[in-house]
Amino acid sequence: MAKDWHWLGYLYSIPIVNKDLWKFAQLCASAERVVPGLGVRYITELARLGGRERDELQYQQMLQLFAEVYAINRILLMPWSSCAHFHFEPRGKNGLRPEFQVVDGERIYNFEVKSPSLLLHQRRRGSSSVQLPVRITKEFTASVQLKNPDALLPRDNPVKDFLVSANEKFSGFPRGPGGNILVIVWDDFIYEPIGSLLSEFAGLLTPNSFHREGGEAVVYDFIDAVVCARQMNVFQEALAERSLPDDRRHMFDLSQNPYTPNVYIPTPWGEILPEHIREGFGALTHDDERLQVIAEYRMPEYIFYV
Repeated sequence: MAKDWHWLGYLYSIPIVNKDLWKFAQLCASAERVVPGLGVRYITELARLGGRERDELQYQQMLQLFAEVYAINRILLMPWSSCAHFHFEPRGKNGLRPEFQVVDGERIYNFEVKSPSLLLHQRRRGSSSVQLPVRITKEFTASVQLKNPDALLPRDNPVKDFLVSANEKFSGFPRGPGGNILVIVWDDFIYEPIGSLLSEFAGLLTPNSFHREGGEAVVYDFIDAVVCARQMNVFQEALAERSLPDDRRHMFDLSQNPYTPNVYIPTPWGEILPEHIREGFGALTHDDERLQVIAEYRMPEYIFYV
């Protein structure tokens, strides 16, 4: 096995510059100008993801790196004031570091970016006859599995872990003007994280949350909003040199299709954040009437694949 094998080796070897990798380089250069060292860090991280031929762990790490670059680029493009300062992985009083921080005058905004490993889950979607996107009851799940042993169960534990981790990181910073935002980068099956957060049966941001302590639903009181971005499959399509969905110009672009926006979910206990944060992520609020007629944004209890 060649030591210089890399998932992107083929794209680097062809004589034509790949537009998506060129855009990655441009975004790294832009980040470098704002936060010295950040762009170089991203390029170094991407370069080291090689050496083990077709290692899917490294492939997933590459997707997660792209998710972070995507989210931070969206943050940098937001209309902050001319006096805004940007910090990568600022250290909180508890020693923990969220991904990014914007200090805009007296207002401090912390961002944490999370993306699950979806490869196995994506394969199971393709082979399962039934999917249970949200938790309902153990009895209902057992009855479905009895008739459908290959039933695909909710992918909500990673979402719970993301909330716990982000809340802990944000807790190291004093509460004051500004806000804390968790960005979850998923694929086009966006109803999965939405349902994990908002399902009336066990949604993590509801009183019926399956994450409970002392009989009560856990409250992630340092998180003001969650953004669910449907971008992971875009990275995968780009790396496979296939056409990008929704008229995107490159793999870090927002969807140009009004029917496939990202989703902004304010927490029930959170502070109201400025509109430019939602807009900067190309998101609609989860209860926006425009989303109610689009299947991918609804929270089905049971999906039968044919």
